[in-house]
Parts: sequence; C-alpha cells; structure tokens
Amino acid sequence: MTEKSSNSITHQLIWGTIVVAVSVLLLVLLVFTAQDKQPKQQSVAAVQVDSLLLTLQDLHPQIQVTGRLQPAKRAALRFELSGQLAERLIEPGQKVEQGQTLLKLQDGDLRDALIEAESRLAMEIAAAARDKRMLEIAGKDMQIQQREVSRLIDLDAKSLVSASALDQARQRLLQLQSSEAQLLYSADTAKSRLRTSRAALDRTKRNLRRATLKAPFAGTVNTVAIEPGDYVTPQSVALELVDLLNIDVYAEVSGPTAAVLTLGQQVDILVGAEPRQGKIIALRSDPDPSTFTHALRIRVDGNGLLAGKLANMRLPLQVQSSVVVVPVTSVLQEDGLNYVFIIENGILQRRKIKAGIRYLNKMVILSGARAGDQIVIRDVAALTDGQAVDVRQPQ
Repeated sequence: MTEKSSNSITHQLIWGTIVVAVSVLLLVLLVFTAQDKQPKQQSVAAVQVDSLLLTLQDLHPQIQVTGRLQPAKRAALRFELSGQLAERLIEPGQKVEQGQTLLKLQDGDLRDALIEAESRLAMEIAAAARDKRMLEIAGKDMQIQQREVSRLIDLDAKSLVSASALDQARQRLLQLQSSEAQLLYSADTAKSRLRTSRAALDRTKRNLRRATLKAPFAGTVNTVAIEPGDYVTPQSVALELVDLLNIDVYAEVSGPTAAVLTLGQQVDILVGAEPRQGKIIALRSDPDPSTFTHALRIRVDGNGLLAGKLANMRLPLQVQSSVVVVPVTSVLQEDGLNYVFIIENGILQRRKIKAGIRYLNKMVILSGARAGDQIVIRDVAALTDGQAVDVRQPQ
C-alpha cells in the first residue's frame, strides 16, 4: 500500500467520526429541549345569536293583486232594423245623457206604415160599430118575419091564404136568419180584428222608434262606426258607449282569496301613486275552467282615472288564529326540508318543522315547534346541531 492511499483512508475515517459525533449531539439536544407535557386543548367560545320566544298569534295575511281599470258600463249599440243612416248627432269623446238621441235612420216608409196601420184600426172600429147596429136591426126584422109566418100558417089552416104566400114568407125568414148569422159572426170576431189591428199599429210605432238610436245610460261616446248614407243592419255595431263616471278594477283571484271576499266589501286600491278606495260589486263563485281563477270586479270613483291603467290592491286571505309564527330568516332549508334551531340551556337543537303559509317576512309553523320554545331568528345557515350559543338579546 502506498503512502498516498493510506492518507486518503485516514481522512475518510476522521470525517465519518465527525458526522457521527454531530448527529449524537443533535439527538441529545432534542431530548433535553423536548417539552415534558402535551399542549392543552383550547376551548371554543360560544357563538352569540339573536333569539325569539315563540307565542301564539293571530295572523291576518293579505295578497297583492294587480288589476286593470275598465269602464263600469260598456255598450255596443246596434239598430234593431235595417235602413240608411240619415243623421249622426254625436262624435267620439262626447258626453251624452240617458235617453239622448245619437243616430237616426231614414223613416219615411215607417211613417207611411204608421198612417196605414192607424187607418186600418179606425176602419175596424167603425166596422165593428156598424155590424153591432145591423145585428140589432136584423134581430128585429127576424122577429117581425117570424110573426108574419105564424099568421100565414094560421090563415093557411083556415084556407084563407095561398100556399105560395106562405112559402115566400118562410123564404124571407130564412134569408133574415142567414143575415143575422153573418152579422153575429162579424160581431163575435170584431174584438180579434181590433186586437190584430192594434198590434200592427203598436209594431209600426215601435219600428218608428227603433229608427232612432238613443243612449241607454249617461256616458261618453267611445266610437262611432257609421256615417250618414251608410246602410246598416242589426248585425253591425253602430257605436260604443262607455260609462267613465265609475271605473271598475277587473282582476282574477285564486280560490282561497275568493273564499274570504264578500260583495260590498271595501278594498284599498293604488293607481300609480294615488290611493283609492273601492267596493267589490261582482265576484264569480264558479272558477274559470281553464285558469281555475275567480273573476273579481271592484268599483271606484272614475274622477281622474283612465280606463286601461293598472291598479294594485291588497286582498285578505284566510285569518290564521292562534298559530305559531316565526320570521322566515329563522328557517333553515335543506334538501326540501325545513328546520329551526331551538335553544335549550345554551345548546342548539336542530328540529324539523312543518311549515304553513308564508306572508311577507313571516311563516306559520304547523308542527315541530310550539309556544314557549326559544329559537334563533337569523344567520341559521352557519349553525350546527349541539353547538353552544350565547343569547344576545332575547325578544
């Protein structure tokens, strides 16, 4: 072995000894510096919460409904007979009184028909009077002729009169009896003929009145569809008349809402920013088969209102008497279920509840919590079952 190789081995032994010595020294230092005790577990501070003591309450829920303003009355007026328009006396936007004339048809033929009907009635009245008088005269003639026939029969029995004279008397009696029968029939049917003539006269008068279209109620002319010279029929609308003195709010409501509404009930309405008060005048009891909603009409004073606008109203729902009511912020919803946190001796209990109706920021609890329970009312999503809490301000 050379001297150079011997020196290399000696150096490696020296460095190995140094590394081992340093490792032993570090191990000794760790043993002496290690803590004798395990670290103490720090206690978690209780979370501060806001709470509410549950009591039984009466809840008067309401629902907001939007409706549209409509005229209280709307009429599409038509003539009841055909004819040519002669006069147009109104224009759209014009206010009219009940019974005011609006449109007129040409009525010359109708006036002539009226004259004819009046004349026929007058003739029937005169004919009935004539037949009555002639019947009286015929009765007297027949009585005289009967006495004459009786006299001739007596003479014939004594052979004092010829057979031909008796036959002539009898023939005369038969003629008088026939005339009396005709007059009697005419007198008996006189009342029917008079009624027929009077009915024809009344019908002619009605047709003459129908040639004039009048306002069925006081209102405002909305549209006029015909001009003078136009030929109109009962199938065509001549004009539309609306009543704007009163305005109806029309809306559709659900069955539970309709069940607690009554005719004549006062309702607060908001048209834009203007509050109004109306009265329920119509409520459909049978719902619409397609929407299952009930038509509702509320009448308000039309002063300053225009048809077509929207109106908001609050309608009452079924009163909830003696129920447990909680803020909606106190309800935790998970997987379709509802929970509240009840505080007992500073510890939270997460309890499943059955929720009832919700109105504004309140919810009715049907089961799972009762009067006397103290619950957390906000920030429930950050809480857990069994957590310690510090009630900040019981209410």
